[in-house]
Amino acid sequence: MFIFDAHCDTLSTGRPLWRNGGHVDIERLRARGPGIQVMAAFGKDQPAQLDRLSAVSGSLNCALLPAVEGGDSVQALSDLRPFLERKPVFFSLTWNHDNRLAGGCKGGGGLTPLGREVVAALEDAGTRLDLSHASERTFWDVLDAVQRPPVVSHACCHALCPHPRNLTDGQMRALAERGGVLGVTFYPPFLTGRDGADLSDVARHIKHAVSVMGVKHVGLGSDFDGCDLLPDGLSGVQDVPSLIEALPFDETDKALIAGLNFMRVISL
Repeated sequence: MFIFDAHCDTLSTGRPLWRNGGHVDIERLRARGPGIQVMAAFGKDQPAQLDRLSAVSGSLNCALLPAVEGGDSVQALSDLRPFLERKPVFFSLTWNHDNRLAGGCKGGGGLTPLGREVVAALEDAGTRLDLSHASERTFWDVLDAVQRPPVVSHACCHALCPHPRNLTDGQMRALAERGGVLGVTFYPPFLTGRDGADLSDVARHIKHAVSVMGVKHVGLGSDFDGCDLLPDGLSGVQDVPSLIEALPFDETDKALIAGLNFMRVISL
């Protein structure tokens, strides 16, 4: 089955991309089968991380797409150019805290004037706004500012686990109404509020998201290599097919959740 994982942090670890002891590498992606893995550049020197990804070549049955997590280094509109040259598929304005662009989930501000300019430039470039890590105020500001469907690449459902990184039912409905997709993430504190979780907890959040948003607006956003805890049964990319198989949906709906919903968003 085609699998689209909307977020991992493997680029930021500095590990070899072809084979490593983390959650994601190209050998395991190829063995898993056809799909797309979005690899986010996070932290210091994000353009260099994106260059490292673009240097990977060869015939792969799983495409690797770049994304940017956090716009702290964008202090003026001209600072966006190096990122746009690398054609990220997703761009998140913040990482938890407020910055020059917008408020993060641990801050509370909304879009700044510079942030509105950056959003407009990303829209013109065809890059989807990723509202993971955004404050609720930023979430609504961006929804009012964009025409293309935004995404939340890796989060869970606030109604099931009231973590500040999770979306309320109202946010999920609004995201779906704009054509966007929520990538349910695998991080146990977002799933259960504890350090432990298993496949059933991931499935529970996916089921709730589907009940609120509709099956065409829910996908996967593992946060592999960006979290120090994973649910039992999900030790890396090789285990994602087992999660899909365990979902209580028919094969058509499983295919949408596994990858086709995010594929639709980036193809618009």
